[in-house]
Amino acid sequence: MLARTFQLIPGVGPFREKELWADGIRTWDDFPAAGTGVAISKKTDEVAREYLLRAREALERRDLRTLAQLLPSREHWRLYPEFAGDAVYFDIETDGSQTQVPTVVCLFDSVGLHVFIQGRNMDALPEALAARRLWVTFNGTVFDAPVLRNYFGAEHFPSPEAHIDLRFVTRRLGMGGGLKDIEDKLGFGRPPHLKGVNGWDAVLLWRAYKARADVEALRYLVEYNLYDAFQLRTLMDMAYNRGADDLNQDVPRLPVFHRGDVLYDVSKIILELGPSERDLQTLERVRRQDRDLRDG
Repeated sequence: MLARTFQLIPGVGPFREKELWADGIRTWDDFPAAGTGVAISKKTDEVAREYLLRAREALERRDLRTLAQLLPSREHWRLYPEFAGDAVYFDIETDGSQTQVPTVVCLFDSVGLHVFIQGRNMDALPEALAARRLWVTFNGTVFDAPVLRNYFGAEHFPSPEAHIDLRFVTRRLGMGGGLKDIEDKLGFGRPPHLKGVNGWDAVLLWRAYKARADVEALRYLVEYNLYDAFQLRTLMDMAYNRGADDLNQDVPRLPVFHRGDVLYDVSKIILELGPSERDLQTLERVRRQDRDLRDG
């Protein structure tokens, strides 16, 4: 799909791009060389050849940053097949306060699942995100990334070479609503015990964990957030295929990720998620307070 993209040329938008395709200029290689014909206009064609050369060279170097800068952000989804191996899919939960402190952040990449928890290993999150050049989120450009940048500080938080926000990609494809609504419509909704769980429930689960060292609440919260992360891989695959369908482009469709490939790892993470030393101290304090109340 990327090699069929002409919107990286100044002045070429969706309609002009479709006109080029209709005229038989389907890929970068079809664009007429100097002196062999006119695609748009003599002046524009000169500029076009310059930008197409820059795009070709960037793709050969696997220079995602340059390609993302050349493309309008609304078309960054077209970068996905070439750079899927560099992608990280992630989602965050917060404490519900005005400052929006991140409580649990889950990542899914080519290595597997990664969980970061406030008070345990949250400080390691920026390094993990910095290791991936392409970020895939749902509403992450509006919420997740700004919250994390504010929490860690702009100077300590990385910026991706490209960021595909599926909230806006799916909306353009006619799939309105929130992440879970879209999942249900596309046939890969959550299992029954996670149906109806929402962001406020995530806040309450975190508060229960902090107040009573309730590890079961934490496990539930982490499982909920893990689904938010790896379900994005399925949605990204499906959105790319839907986008190619809508443009009627004869390009290979992507195999759609199935969560069954990671459910064993999810179960393992949840079962291994035990109380920290601080949790045990909290639990002991709560028990001591209970004993004092009963003794009094």
